[in-house]
Amino acid sequence: MTDITALTAEQMAAKLRTRDLSAREVLAAHKAQTEAREGAVNAFVTLDWGAAAARAAELDAMAACGEFAGPLHGLPVAIKDCFETRSLRTTWGSRSFASHVPDYDALHVARLRAAGAVITGKTNTPEFTFSGQTSNLVAGTTRNPLNPEKSVAGSSGGAAAALAANMVALADGSDLGGSTRTPAAWCGVAGFRPTSGLIPYEPNPAPFDGLSVPGPMARTVRDLVLMLEVMQGNAPSQPLGFWQDVPRLADLEAPPARRCGRIALSLSPFGASVETSVQAAVAPVESLCQALGWQVAEDAPALEPLLAHGGITRGQCALQIRAALEPDMELAGESFRTACAQAEGRSLAELIAYQKTRTRVWADVAAFFDRYDFALWPTATGMPFSADLRDGELPEDWRTVTLTPPMELPSISIPCGRSADGMPVGLHITGPKGSDARLLQFARSIERALR
Repeated sequence: MTDITALTAEQMAAKLRTRDLSAREVLAAHKAQTEAREGAVNAFVTLDWGAAAARAAELDAMAACGEFAGPLHGLPVAIKDCFETRSLRTTWGSRSFASHVPDYDALHVARLRAAGAVITGKTNTPEFTFSGQTSNLVAGTTRNPLNPEKSVAGSSGGAAAALAANMVALADGSDLGGSTRTPAAWCGVAGFRPTSGLIPYEPNPAPFDGLSVPGPMARTVRDLVLMLEVMQGNAPSQPLGFWQDVPRLADLEAPPARRCGRIALSLSPFGASVETSVQAAVAPVESLCQALGWQVAEDAPALEPLLAHGGITRGQCALQIRAALEPDMELAGESFRTACAQAEGRSLAELIAYQKTRTRVWADVAAFFDRYDFALWPTATGMPFSADLRDGELPEDWRTVTLTPPMELPSISIPCGRSADGMPVGLHITGPKGSDARLLQFARSIERALR
């Protein structure tokens, strides 16, 4: 049973298709693994083994007739508790929705189901995703399966923990300020933020705003792309569409189109203070890239001016969610109230000033990616902090990925060594807008070389 959960999602999918494994066997193995690990980790808000078993039996009946639902046929998949799931509780980590059961799926969830995913449950998230610590007043705190005293960061911490503990084959996340990438880094898995619009976000509390997006999470880049192939694809209902070439698993092992291009590497991007052992874990990537034929320079995109606007992006997104979902703010926790406060009372002049800065930074970033194919830096500036810290207690300047979403850049974190406390370190890779396919090819080449 344990051997089944240790397989990659791609390996599992192949064995399901040849019928060396059944969907029920795969589900039983992950159920046993979840029951063994969940008590210490608390990755899930809600589990529904009954519905999962019924779906697995249905898929096995299809397979017996030589039919398969799709590329995810029989794979156990977890959904972040900020996305609607038909007949499965969706709380957003909020006491206002502690008993909320939608009668429909979010669009990408419906696509995962149609492709054969067996949804086992909903992974933990801070309230409405607004915290760097995966904890809320509904489900409590998620702990790192590699060291339960340590944090999984936020906000897709339940997803990262479930993957790291082999409780599921694949998981989705959402990403506004690094929410797929930082938890992935601290749990030793892969998390991807796509270019806005590549994966439709529906229903979306801010449909004309590409700051927060769904993204796949997995234990390998190939598994991540296996999931992404199902999630991606323009929808007519989406104001933000994506019509460029999309990532395909069949193309992943090919070298990026611009072979022997230029890489920017910074061990202390944006003037951040990066812990020495984190830098040491990432530093060998320079010679690794050079061995693969890339030119490497010490540089980073000029995103620092965005810091001067004091959380206006985060606050704006929080107010949009508050307006769309109308939670009872008397029941809200500190993290969401604080996020809302970052935008309350802001003037139109402040918003215009922020947009002017964003426009100027966009021009600088576009010029930067005329010079470089990709930018690399540590995903998080330090080692995982205590899982017992609350909002207001988290270390300052502890992550660097928060600056890429206003530019809507595709970004990925992949495992890259260990820090001084023995916990995983993430390598963060960013490319120009719309470069998702090339970026994932490059990430896969680095992953292969690291392994």
